[in-house]
Formats: sequence, C-alpha cells, structure tokens
Amino acid sequence: MSMLMRARFEMRRLTEHEWLILDEDFGPHDARRTVACVSRVTEDQVEVVWLRPVSTRCRYATVADVLETVQHAHPRDGEGSAPRP
Repeated sequence: MSMLMRARFEMRRLTEHEWLILDEDFGPHDARRTVACVSRVTEDQVEVVWLRPVSTRCRYATVADVLETVQHAHPRDGEGSAPRP
C-alpha cells in the first residue's frame, strides 16, 4: 500500500530575490517554523541566513540546493533519522 506524505519543508518565495524555508511540522505562529532566509546575491548564487542549526555553509547555487540541504539534515522518521525521545 502506498501512502502519500506531505512535504515537511516548504520553499516560500517572498520577493523576486528572497525566499523562506519553512518547517511544516510547526504551526504558522511558531517561531521554529522558519528554518532559513535565502537571498539571491548573483545570478548563480544565493546566500542563506540559518535560523536553526542545519549547516555552516552560507552560499549555494540555487534555493533548491538549500532546500535539499535542509531535507537531508532533518529526515522524516523512518528515513534514517534517530527516534525522538
């Protein structure tokens, strides 16, 4: 049986050159929901301000690369993550 899971992380565009990476496991008024703020600095580079401990890296080629880093750092239960206490 196949079960569809909603995506935990969302990339939300704010302006033409700015995005937020949001964690859908937290409610809309929970400060922990925002994982990162991303801004385009050049045509082939974005800069990240991390609001949660994900990576020390602050420059990526695309916003999608940032989202992929977040997804790898915080896998869903059953996707290689340690069980929650």
